[in-house]
Formats: sequence, structure tokens, C-alpha cells
Amino acid sequence: MSPSDLTLVAKHVMKLLVERRFEELEEASGGGGLSADDIEGAVDDIGSALVMPPENTWRDLNARAVRNVPDAFELSLDLYTKGGKSGSSVELVVQLRNGRPAVVVEDIIVA
Repeated sequence: MSPSDLTLVAKHVMKLLVERRFEELEEASGGGGLSADDIEGAVDDIGSALVMPPENTWRDLNARAVRNVPDAFELSLDLYTKGGKSGSSVELVVQLRNGRPAVVVEDIIVA
């Protein structure tokens, strides 16, 4: 998966979080990771509505290859509110499955 593909996936995941479309995130995981209810609870714990990060955030995307898993990458994305960077983040694993990216929300770390 190319860096630009990972950036597109990361932006899509962030958009789903901002728009509170948690069921879609759960479905994208194929049954792994956090449930829609768990994602919603963690986002609510942040205390403010999420917004899309500034565009320059995507240039600094740090994808780490998952050891012993082909075409899988770990991503940690900072979460933003109207007040700026919240200190919270979402931890993802993105993997190609049948030629399409599968996204697993592993954790949401609330600051």
C-alpha cells in the first residue's frame, strides 16, 4: 500500500469519526477492533466535538509496517477539536484484504 493510499484511508477514517459514523468504522474492521459503541464512548469522553485536522497533518503521517503481516500498517492519528489538537489519538491497523483496505480501530486514547 502506497503512502498516498494510507493517507486517503486515514482521512476517510477521520471523516467517519468527525461525522460520528461509528457503525461504518466497525463494519470496515470485519469484526476486529473496537465496537461502534466503544468508539462512541471514547469519542464522547474527549468532551468536545471532533473536527478534521489541519491539512499539513497528513504530510507527517507515520505509518509503521506490522511485523510478519504483509501489507499491514499501524497508524496513530491525533484527534482535533475546535480548540486544536486534543491530546487524544486513534490507533489503527490498515491492511489490504482482497485488494481493498480493511481498517481496524485498535484503540482511542483519551487524554
